[in-house]
Amino acid sequence: EVTEISEQYGGGQIDRYIDQVIEQRKAKAVEKALFHAQDDIRDPTKSAEDVASAFTTRVAKSLGKRRGQTHVRDAVAEAQAEYLAIDAGGVSAISTGFKGLDTFLNGGFREGCLYVLAARPGIGKSALAIQFTHEAAKFGRRTSYASLEMQASECAGRLLTNVSGVPRPTMKDSLDHIAKKRLAENTKRIKQWPITFKDDHEATLESFRAFLAQQRLEGELGLVVVDYLQLLSARGFESRTQEVSEISRTLKTLALEYQTSVLALSQLNRALEVQKRKPALSDLRESGSIEQDADAVLLLSPDKDDDELINCEVAKNRNGEQGLTTFDFDKRLGRFSAHVESRLN
Repeated sequence: EVTEISEQYGGGQIDRYIDQVIEQRKAKAVEKALFHAQDDIRDPTKSAEDVASAFTTRVAKSLGKRRGQTHVRDAVAEAQAEYLAIDAGGVSAISTGFKGLDTFLNGGFREGCLYVLAARPGIGKSALAIQFTHEAAKFGRRTSYASLEMQASECAGRLLTNVSGVPRPTMKDSLDHIAKKRLAENTKRIKQWPITFKDDHEATLESFRAFLAQQRLEGELGLVVVDYLQLLSARGFESRTQEVSEISRTLKTLALEYQTSVLALSQLNRALEVQKRKPALSDLRESGSIEQDADAVLLLSPDKDDDELINCEVAKNRNGEQGLTTFDFDKRLGRFSAHVESRLN
């Protein structure tokens, strides 16, 4: 195909025509998606939303960075380039904002990887995910945040409080002139950040897939957040175990397909509160498939000696070391900060 284009446009180095081949393939993929959509729209069992969602997903997939068969010479050259980039400080991973945690995760959240952040309610997993979103946005990395239990304005409010240091007011005249000024300055700044919230509370796997497909049509994806995994549902499964397996497998597939980082928040089993012990991977609610599909699992829990400290254990790490880092957590501002140096398990 490349040779044919080369001859058609006057010969020369074949590499010149690679981009044209890619564009032609994308155009063909879009054309194919249109034909599928025409067939779908004639199907009386499919709604307009189903047709639109399927079309968007097919087009988005064609724009993704597809990986097929790769010769070792190309793969090892890519690996070497990545090593040198990391050494030079140019790592492509999205920083978590915490040096110790980044060290465990080889620079932060990496393309094609599924991360699970798990905790009991009230520990601060949503607040930490919002802070990760802030970190990504600071460096211009797009974040797609699917909140299945909060409105977009609530998510944005948490972000505004975290960044500005101004707590959400609880009564009339609780904001002084300085606080209002800080809110105005930071609101103006945050408006420019590449963050999109999905807050329609349609918690199906298909609606989430359609959300990501639409986001991909608008540009490359950076960090994708699902808050939280147990609220997602998938159709056509007889048991919740099978359903969760499909959800976790799909999240990993989407990370690879769109070459993005997916961070899925997860609940831990209630038994932890009764037994008063630190969490383990087996405490992941509906754990088997989640643990298996995740590249890394982060477990949040209060420090046993100080309730104001939060331990973050990297309990599973497919591409690096396991270990523990400790955060100070200011609940009033929903803000985490590093407390002590991280240590390996």
